[in-house]
Amino acid sequence: MKRSIVAVVLLLLAAAPAAAQRYRRGDPADHALRLRVGGFVPDGDSSYWDEKALDFSGGAEDLEDFSFGLDYRLDVTPHLSLLFAGTAFAGETDQHYLEFTDIEGNDIVHTTRLEITSLTLGATFHFVGPEAVIRPYVGAGGGLYSYSFEESGDFIDFNPPPEEIFTGTFIAEGETFGYYLLAGLEVPVSRNVALFAEGRWQRAEDELGDDFEGFGDLDLSGRDISAGVTWRF
Repeated sequence: MKRSIVAVVLLLLAAAPAAAQRYRRGDPADHALRLRVGGFVPDGDSSYWDEKALDFSGGAEDLEDFSFGLDYRLDVTPHLSLLFAGTAFAGETDQHYLEFTDIEGNDIVHTTRLEITSLTLGATFHFVGPEAVIRPYVGAGGGLYSYSFEESGDFIDFNPPPEEIFTGTFIAEGETFGYYLLAGLEVPVSRNVALFAEGRWQRAEDELGDDFEGFGDLDLSGRDISAGVTWRF
């Protein structure tokens, strides 16, 4: 999937400058909607993921999958904007015990699934005005990150001995506050439409509860590479 995302971003950046030559500055629009599609890779830098890596295959990075976002941008000046954003991500991966198998020698497997949705408020700064052919920008913000974490499949009950394999589903849900940093390029193709590609890094974590009570903190941080369309109105 990484290659697909990179290809989309490169295609947008290669095609957009030619289209942007047709752009003519008109009356500036103060509002914009942005639709984003990208790929999110969790960092997995927390006590829960560290402990799990000792017993199970794979890691948080294997949860990499598509992300989707919808933003509302309010242009305060030709360079400075407020950005209200909503983003959704869901990824899953299969994991198995590193040192244990069933009586037939098969892996004991469960599926790990992580869903993250966020509502954030931030600001972006474009280094050049809306009449430019290519508009690099940076930004930062923060807000509420909600998550659902699930493990479903076969597990080993070590207590009391002897060990016994059982099938189960464990779920934890929660909300926490976090923040993000971003950088990108926007290419206007008309007075009202622009294409963009951006990288975003978010930082958030929460103490696990529900079925994972006592398992430590769950890292929700990660990197998101996306491309999309801006419609100014």
